[in-house]
Amino acid sequence: MTKIVSWLFFPFTAYQTRCIPRQGAFILASNHISNLDPVLLGICSVRRINFMAKIELFKGVLGFILTRLGSFPIKRGQADLGAMKEALKRLKSGRVILIFVEGTRRIGNEPSKAQAGAGFIAMKSGVPIVPVYVQGTNQVMAPGTKFLKRGPVTATFGEPFFVNDAPSYEEASQRILDKIYTLAK
Repeated sequence: MTKIVSWLFFPFTAYQTRCIPRQGAFILASNHISNLDPVLLGICSVRRINFMAKIELFKGVLGFILTRLGSFPIKRGQADLGAMKEALKRLKSGRVILIFVEGTRRIGNEPSKAQAGAGFIAMKSGVPIVPVYVQGTNQVMAPGTKFLKRGPVTATFGEPFFVNDAPSYEEASQRILDKIYTLAK
């Protein structure tokens, strides 16, 4: 169903999908410019992706759907240790976790500040990080809108890497964010 909707509203091109590991746990680390980003990345990946979503979305039918799709809530604006533990637990069981390193949708073309949580999860889990740069989803579904406008979108994946040698969680997160933005075309 999602592939049909994407074909109708946002034909996508995924570059370098060979970088996505076919097995084993890894972190898919992305920029975030639209509510469509998790949908696009789910379509691009041959693996089922688990992702964090703001706790405010886990109400009613949407909350039920998000939970069934493998997402879990995170409290924004604070260090949510429960969400961090859940991410680590899922990685330990061999799953894929999607993390938006900036913590929220970015408006404009400049990167936001990297949030330390991504570095914490990456360093504690020791799993590979696959960077991905998403482009065009903010034109198809701009922040604040509920309707789709037809337009092309792309996802460019990078080679897996590690940040275990970073001196801090903040530095690890910044390294991840820098890798994501090197994929921008």
